Amino acid sequence: MCLLNYLSLYYKQYGIGNLRCISDYIKYKIGPWLGPLIIKFIYLVMRVKKINEEEIIKIKKSKKKVIYVFWHGRQFLLVPTHRFRNIYIMASLSRDGDLQVSGMSKFGYKFVRGSTGKKGAVQGTLEIVKKISEGYDAAFAADGPHGPGFSVKPGVLFIAQKTKSIIIPTTCSAKYRKIFKNWDRYLLPLPIPFNYGIVYYGKPMEVKEDDNLELKSVELEKELNRITILADNIVYNNTVVT
Repeated sequence: MCLLNYLSLYYKQYGIGNLRCISDYIKYKIGPWLGPLIIKFIYLVMRVKKINEEEIIKIKKSKKKVIYVFWHGRQFLLVPTHRFRNIYIMASLSRDGDLQVSGMSKFGYKFVRGSTGKKGAVQGTLEIVKKISEGYDAAFAADGPHGPGFSVKPGVLFIAQKTKSIIIPTTCSAKYRKIFKNWDRYLLPLPIPFNYGIVYYGKPMEVKEDDNLELKSVELEKELNRITILADNIVYNNTVVT
């Protein structure tokens, strides 16, 4: 789980003696149950508002398949707000992938596994295409799992094209938060009572058979950046969204 990756990084930088073994023990042994508890606690003490959710409801009523796409660093509030919705996520076969599956499954997320190598990536892509075709939704970090940050990879567009799914650009923000100084600028909401957070849905996007995936990548990148800026402005300015 990304949260545990960054808590591990924090311990390495500021923890007890900078001992790698301590941070890895926390991450891989304690993390699978501690991470979900942290997410649930922070979410419970916050006020979280969803913006433009009515568009998702309309799409779901039309029986169309949905792929939620977000920046890797803007996913914390997406975890509890989309729990138990039959959403599939692709996870690697690494220890970090094991950690992700163990933690996120507690929120009802489902997984397909694939390695970062070409063969494993193709296998994982084919498997998630199959799951979407069976009627499940999916979720992807557009710039994950290792960056470069804020740059859309074409894989998710290819999957949307093949499954005729609707891409939902999605982001989140929080008024009081910690931004980690890493490639994805991961946002961690702080557990301050009545901290204000939002989940923001952008303009739904279709990828047709004759669409140029590079151009669609640029379009998706612009939309993700647009809604992320909007989300930050809303929480910074205490804007009340009704």
